[in-house]
Order: sequence, then C-alpha cells, then structure tokens
Amino acid sequence: MQKFKETTVPSFLKENPHSRNFKAYYRAIGGGRHLVALVCEDETPRWGWLKHASISAPDRNPTWEEIHEAKDYFFGDIDCMMVLPKNEDYVNVHQYTFHIWQTPERWGLR
Repeated sequence: MQKFKETTVPSFLKENPHSRNFKAYYRAIGGGRHLVALVCEDETPRWGWLKHASISAPDRNPTWEEIHEAKDYFFGDIDCMMVLPKNEDYVNVHQYTFHIWQTPERWGLR
C-alpha cells in the first residue's frame, strides 16, 4: 500500500484565519481508488491550536484501517479523537469525510 504523497492545497482553504499550516495529501489504494487527506492546525476557542486531519474518499467512507493508518502517519503516537458534534454544530461539506483531532494535552489522558 502506498504512503500519502503531498499535493496542492486548494486555495480556498488558505483563506480561513483560524487555520494554519495547511497541507494536502493523496494516496492511491489500488483499483483506481484513492484517499485524500487535508491536514492543518485549527484554532479552538478553549484549547488553542490543535492539529486536525480530514480523511476522505470520493465515493465511500474510509475504512477503519485507513483512518487508523492516516492517524499514525499524520499524528504519530499521540492521543487523537473523532468527534460527533451535536446537531446544531454539525457541518457536512463532503459526504465521505472523517475528521481526526489532536486531543488537548491539558486533558491529561495519559
């Protein structure tokens, strides 16, 4: 299985003042299928800057194995989380995207 390869960041992503250090990645997974990852740091009101990665496939949900591999690739061995927000805060820009967030160190999970 191929590793993620850096690619061009869509210009509209760079316009958000609450995000920085954007990088985009592409990974072929065989059979003409692929994954896309957008990685950045997002400013959160309560916890400051946290690393965030969105992992998507064009026509299906990424598998758990693909999400886990992306977590290891982009975050290494740190605690991360996937959040399911309450309905009023839910945003769905792309149907087949999952988001991985760095867990704030101040939560003291270790």
